[in-house]
Amino acid sequence: MNIEFAAISAVAGVAGFGLAFATFWLTFGSRIATAESKAANAELAAKDASDKVAILSASFGLYREQIAKEYIHREAMREVEDRLTAAIDRLGERLDRFLEASARAAASH
Repeated sequence: MNIEFAAISAVAGVAGFGLAFATFWLTFGSRIATAESKAANAELAAKDASDKVAILSASFGLYREQIAKEYIHREAMREVEDRLTAAIDRLGERLDRFLEASARAAASH
C-alpha cells in the first residue's frame, strides 16, 4: 500500500504541476493577447492623430496664405484710400482758392 500511495502522490504532484503550468500559460497568453490588442489600438490612435496633425498643418498653411493675401490687399486699399483722400483735400483747397479769387474779382468790379 505504501507503493501505491507514493505512485498516486507522484502522479497527483505531476498532475498538479501540469495544471498549474497550464493555468499560468493560459493566463500569460491572455495577457499577451490583451497587450497586443492594446498596442494595435494605440498604434491606430497614433496614426489617426498623426493624420489629423498633417491635415491641420496644411490647413493652417492655407489660412496663413489667405491672411497674407488679404492683409496685402487691405494695405493696398488703405494706400489708395489715403491717396484719394489727399487728392480730394487738394481739390477742395483749389476750389476754395478759386471761390475766393472769384469773390475778390466780383468785389473789385
